[in-house]
Amino acid sequence: MRKIYFTTGCVLMFLFLPVSNFGQWNFSVSTFQTYSDNPFRSVNAQSDIISTFDVGVEKEWDGANLLYYGSYTNFMNSSSQNYYWHQLGVYFPAEKSIFGAYFEQRINKTETDYFDYSNIAGYFRYNFSLSSVNLTFNSALNFMNYSNLPEYNNWVGNLGLKAIKSFETKTTFIGTLLFNYKGFKNYTTPDSTDYEKGRGQGRWRPSEDANISQIIFNGRIAQSLFENTGLAFNFQYKNILSGSGFSASLFESTYGDMELYDDPISQQGYSFGGMLTQILPLEITFRLNYAYFYKDYPSQGIYYSETEFDDGVSRLDYQNIFSASFSKTVLFGEETGSSLKMSLHYGYINNNSNSYYYNYRQSSISFNFSFNF
Repeated sequence: MRKIYFTTGCVLMFLFLPVSNFGQWNFSVSTFQTYSDNPFRSVNAQSDIISTFDVGVEKEWDGANLLYYGSYTNFMNSSSQNYYWHQLGVYFPAEKSIFGAYFEQRINKTETDYFDYSNIAGYFRYNFSLSSVNLTFNSALNFMNYSNLPEYNNWVGNLGLKAIKSFETKTTFIGTLLFNYKGFKNYTTPDSTDYEKGRGQGRWRPSEDANISQIIFNGRIAQSLFENTGLAFNFQYKNILSGSGFSASLFESTYGDMELYDDPISQQGYSFGGMLTQILPLEITFRLNYAYFYKDYPSQGIYYSETEFDDGVSRLDYQNIFSASFSKTVLFGEETGSSLKMSLHYGYINNNSNSYYYNYRQSSISFNFSFNF
């Protein structure tokens, strides 16, 4: 009940503010209506229609900003998967830096309450220049707590450096180097009971091997081809430096949160892809994306079938992602800052794996309406 009281209290706090103060606040409401033929990335696909409703409130002071975002997701056929997510945060922007912290929470129904979590994080970002290269230093510390799966509670610290260099040819190079360290607070080697429940699927690792360090390099080249046309190519490389990591590796993902299903830190590999952006008449933006991912999961064995498991072979995934979108933003005046954004998005994922439960395909189409005022 305390979860519900916290959510209700935050919403009421914003709703009952004096009307005279509304001009000092920024509001946003939006909705996504999505059809997906496999929303949970299952080897045995079942389609559903998903409706997401979002609300955001932000207050700006001199030197500080307070924000609250809430989102409710509803499934037409899989109502047991419905959930509410919200976030309360504060950040302090300066001329070259920003510091902030936030608390977020996901609240599921009883049938899927093992996805319940609370998360608290702090971050710092500093911008500077060196030899005409724009640089950004990033650091963050994140604590994740699963109410009903304490063995997966973890903390993540990361350090990163981003460099941007632009040329008169309308070419931009972007490079990012990121170091991650993930530690598990209550991890113990899973027993046979965990495996029988379909949780903790992975190799039998001692607890000291679960903590993991990882380095990531991202490279991106963006080029303006014509007045209304842009093309970008990107590459990413991930490498595990120490530890094996640990992933819950549930057979089916939950919607909206992927850590328990596909932990980005407990994997290594590479990806590459590109994006074409075209501004159409009526200032409609069209984007076409393609990405290929090779993923190696050292902490996971593989399933040859529904029951035959081998912990001596690492799971390997080969993933192709394609998407296309149209979007249009309508401004209602520079003084008010109000705007309406409408978008249509199509996405397709084809995931091939040497592990039975991770061979899946997913197609989805969604409509989005977002109003900021």
